Amino acid sequence: MRALQLLFKTSPAALLLGLCLTLWTVPTQGQIQNVISANLTTSQIDNSTGYVITLAVSNLISQCIVVKNTLEVSDTVIFSYGNFRFTSCLCGVSTRRFFWEIEAPENGIITGKAQVVSEENICPPGVNISTPVYEIVITRDVIITL
Repeated sequence: MRALQLLFKTSPAALLLGLCLTLWTVPTQGQIQNVISANLTTSQIDNSTGYVITLAVSNLISQCIVVKNTLEVSDTVIFSYGNFRFTSCLCGVSTRRFFWEIEAPENGIITGKAQVVSEENICPPGVNISTPVYEIVITRDVIITL
């Protein structure tokens, strides 16, 4: 009861300061864990306007996850065989590479995206899947050098 009496005698500014200090020092619940990492690279094909785009996605946790990988490009980039969306099961700490072949007659921008999703029937039956919400977006410029 005495503690409540002290609260009523304390000024609102002091109470607000105490609340802010409490919230600032308490560890944040639900901090985002690094679940995946990604690396986007481009390799020119024989001094032409053709490039191979590689998106390497690594699972950083021990559980299995389902990762959807996409590539977005500027209007000057043409896909030789189609712009595929790859969905894959990554189990344990592992890395998988995804490839696209493009034609870029002019400079362009490529954006690779790796996203953890909760899609079914991707991992083998009986495998427990972790589904944290996580996404990585990587952007690269394609500079044409002939």
